[in-house]
Amino acid sequence: MGARLGAALRAGDLLVLEGDLGAGKTFLVRAIARRLGVPSALPVTSPTFTLVNEHVTQPPLVHADLYRLGDADELVELGLVERIGRDAIVIVEWGDRFSEALGGRGLWIRLALDAQGRTACFSARGERANALLQEIAAGIPY
Repeated sequence: MGARLGAALRAGDLLVLEGDLGAGKTFLVRAIARRLGVPSALPVTSPTFTLVNEHVTQPPLVHADLYRLGDADELVELGLVERIGRDAIVIVEWGDRFSEALGGRGLWIRLALDAQGRTACFSARGERANALLQEIAAGIPY
């Protein structure tokens, strides 16, 4: 799924990842980053304490973890709002409570881990997110 997303994403796209600890949010970001060309020798880790990591890809990949944020105004300080819809692919972990501040658009992915394995539930918000969802869903058996 990460490779398929990485192939379809383009500058301006926003992914918001939700799910409990251990559900696979950072694992998914790592798979996307690898597809975008981040070498396996470079770590792709959760920016839990740094809040934002930027990876040198084409277009740039901005990976944020908003778990520790208390207020939507902090998104501006992090420079996230100015990157969405513009020059970078922005992937946000724990961003659901900041939906409005993030622009209300994008592809929301809720990941879950249970006894049967991992599941992903997609929610497209906006025209580009709908097109992205259709592209990554093409050819996936249901």
